[in-house]
Amino acid sequence: MKSIGILGVGQAGGNIAEIATTLGFQTALINTNQRDGVVNTRVEKKYFVPGYNGAGQDRSIGLRAFQENYREIIDFIKESFKNIKLLLVAFSTDGGTGSGMSPLIIELLLDQLPGINIGAIAILPERNVLAGNRINASECIEEISKIKAISSVFLVDNDQMRKINPQSSKHQIYLSSNQKVMEAINNVLRITQKSSFYGNFDESDLMNILNTRGVTIISSATITDAKTTSDASREIHQSWVHSIFCPVESTGVIRAGLIYEGPENLSKLIHVPSIFESIGEPLQLFEGTYFSETDPTITTILAGFSFPTRRLQSLEDSLEKNKDRLQNLVNKELSQRYESRVSWASNLKANKPEKQPGSVASKVSKNQK
Repeated sequence: MKSIGILGVGQAGGNIAEIATTLGFQTALINTNQRDGVVNTRVEKKYFVPGYNGAGQDRSIGLRAFQENYREIIDFIKESFKNIKLLLVAFSTDGGTGSGMSPLIIELLLDQLPGINIGAIAILPERNVLAGNRINASECIEEISKIKAISSVFLVDNDQMRKINPQSSKHQIYLSSNQKVMEAINNVLRITQKSSFYGNFDESDLMNILNTRGVTIISSATITDAKTTSDASREIHQSWVHSIFCPVESTGVIRAGLIYEGPENLSKLIHVPSIFESIGEPLQLFEGTYFSETDPTITTILAGFSFPTRRLQSLEDSLEKNKDRLQNLVNKELSQRYESRVSWASNLKANKPEKQPGSVASKVSKNQK
């Protein structure tokens, strides 16, 4: 049984939980819209908030739904996960249910699940989303960043997938991002089950890294064509740039994992100082070396980064530029009305003559010649 559980919140979170289920993770989902969750057929444990039919991209509705049902929801989560060491809450930052609920869910779980660390898989929208989605994402990430005891936060960046596949549909971008984040986490869990005479990367090493507060990324680089240590380090750096996670913007990685899988003769190309030169040497480095005849691959796990300010501010830039226009739209919604110029004409409407009561006989005799 895997030591990491995946709790999906909202439609995007439920879709991540669906993929995680196929990879053997313990999973559950929470949603305000039963129609969204019904499609997640592989996730057995589901909680649909009663009295709601979605949150309509309104974070306040998602938050209210949780506040009204938090006891039942927390009990549901407790019953859904057994013998795990880390629970990752997965959600989209720009929607209503996941974005609205997840920060408070994480805060309460930190108190309610002693002995289990709580982290997040938070999906950032593409840069071209509309104002409401940008506002949701900014507010949600701000709230997540203020949770003191939170473990690793994986910021899955749909913009990264758009750069790699510019012609893809939204559905393809979402599916690919969800698939890749779970494959990356599953891959490092797989490595912890391997054995080596030359240095094992075990589960306790992984948990030490993932329990680090801050932003975490996982990436893998194939170094088949590398001839020098500089070549190998360059391939690793490129894997950080092109991963599905927000690109590294700052120095200050706190804990890291460095895992080599491949032929023994290429392992000599690993040079730790040059690998970490651009981001600073970590406080702790956990290494694993596994010789095989597979393509030479170096997997890195970097934890403890600050939240990527430039990437997040890119969501806010257009809001700032259009501040007056957006505020005017809100004011217009509250104040707009139409006043007719012909209200004086209401008394021109013709009145129908009233029916005169009388017997049929009198009416007949009245018209006799």
